Amino acid sequence: MRNWWILIQERFSPVAYVPMILVFSWANGLYLANAAHYTFETSKYVLTALLMLSFFFRMRCFDEIKDYDVDLKINPTRPLARGILSVAQVKKGLFVMILFELLLSAYLGFWPFVIHTIAIFYSLMMYEEFFVGDLLRPHLTTYAVTHTFVSVLLGISAATAITGFNLQKLTFADACFFLMNWAFFNLFEFARKTFAPSEERPNVPSYSNIFKPLGAWLLSWSQVFVGIVLAYFALSNSSRFYWLAAAGVVYTLMTLGYALKPQAKMAKIFRDVTGIYLLVHYVLLSLVIGA
Repeated sequence: MRNWWILIQERFSPVAYVPMILVFSWANGLYLANAAHYTFETSKYVLTALLMLSFFFRMRCFDEIKDYDVDLKINPTRPLARGILSVAQVKKGLFVMILFELLLSAYLGFWPFVIHTIAIFYSLMMYEEFFVGDLLRPHLTTYAVTHTFVSVLLGISAATAITGFNLQKLTFADACFFLMNWAFFNLFEFARKTFAPSEERPNVPSYSNIFKPLGAWLLSWSQVFVGIVLAYFALSNSSRFYWLAAAGVVYTLMTLGYALKPQAKMAKIFRDVTGIYLLVHYVLLSLVIGA
């Protein structure tokens, strides 16, 4: 257990990931409760948060296994590369997590079980790189968006688990809301692999390397725009939607420095501000929905 805790601390920092997962689950559940006039059940929210934590940590473990051979050469200080846990031990842990998720989602209801089972299957396909890894890997953006689509499934899984919503009643506005998750998870993925020229490392692909710093910034910003537009279609009846748009404008202004002057300091600010913005967006989303 001590070694698992080392893996969590180094590769799945609770300070960074837990607040985001909690607010993600809260916002998705609250949206469906308000939109479809269902009850937001706090006890189910707690169980759903555990379900989401298991899923996200499991995906982190998948990445650790997939990156193991590369990490031995490029990142030898990472937990698996330096022998904190073996690949076999992590795979056993993954089996336990999948079983836990199946049992918990089944307890939460029919639709949560169906959607979360699909999400688990999709995550396994992600692990196998959809069996076309040689084709996908050279195309970093395509690789990312095919993986981040799982956020749509997770949003629906969390929302139905918390509310008991019948998915057959899903509307266009609901679909827009859950697709919004995809845009913001793309933003997370794009920003975390965007660097200043001085930060780039040989044989480590990045969006700033492929598209240059300005192109990488525009790629990330495009997801903010798409996400806010989708949120508008889902929440156009809210008098406080402008909070989300205002946050997007503030984010744009705070990160524009990297696009104009891509130095290491500005690149770090861009990545840090993106992480904060994602959390703020989902907090504001919950406030807008609940207003």
